[in-house]
Amino acid sequence: MIRNLIHKTALVFNALVIFLALPSCLKEGDKTILVNDPQEVPFITDYLPQDLLDLFGEENVFFGDQPPVVDLEFKSMHQYVATNLQPPFAPPVGTTSPIMHYHKINQQYLQIADYFSMTSEENESKVISPVYLTGRGNDFTVYFHEAPQTEGHPEHAVLFSGTLTNAGVRNFRYGYKILQYNDSIVPQTIYPANSIFIFKDNDGLAETCDWYNDSLVNPQN
Repeated sequence: MIRNLIHKTALVFNALVIFLALPSCLKEGDKTILVNDPQEVPFITDYLPQDLLDLFGEENVFFGDQPPVVDLEFKSMHQYVATNLQPPFAPPVGTTSPIMHYHKINQQYLQIADYFSMTSEENESKVISPVYLTGRGNDFTVYFHEAPQTEGHPEHAVLFSGTLTNAGVRNFRYGYKILQYNDSIVPQTIYPANSIFIFKDNDGLAETCDWYNDSLVNPQN
């Protein structure tokens, strides 16, 4: 009897291990629908600094666990909206940067995706994986951390949002905070840690744009 009990206990334990190892899924009719493990998608208010979210504006952060599929390449021309820096160190609000920014969301699986980006001053595209999405309907917010290979080797907390349309992203808004610098010596000519910058697209629509190709990530010499 004890041997049978041990055997049954082992079978139950093995079945439980196999069940936990499987991807989360839901049954709908004859279809199996995979769902994100909530532990894999950090909640935006836990993941990003509160002062960044405050300056970005709560009305511009779209919450929800069913964001649209943002399988899109688009470009934006940034106009300064807000910063926590004080003059003369802060860029004047309303100033439009001459630099074009290019964006691509790819391989989106519910609330997780890859993000490619570069500017008109760069020759290579950066890729960040994963980035996280929140939203509902056509409204979405993308958020992530990045480590640009620039002076001081900073770490940024970043988010951008808008409304998905056939022409691009309407009411596009982009913001980031410099969390820290990783170099032991940081030039005094760059923005200090904890600086926050918020931008919007200068004409209200970040237009679709076929800009990406594989050579931008792995340039051929």
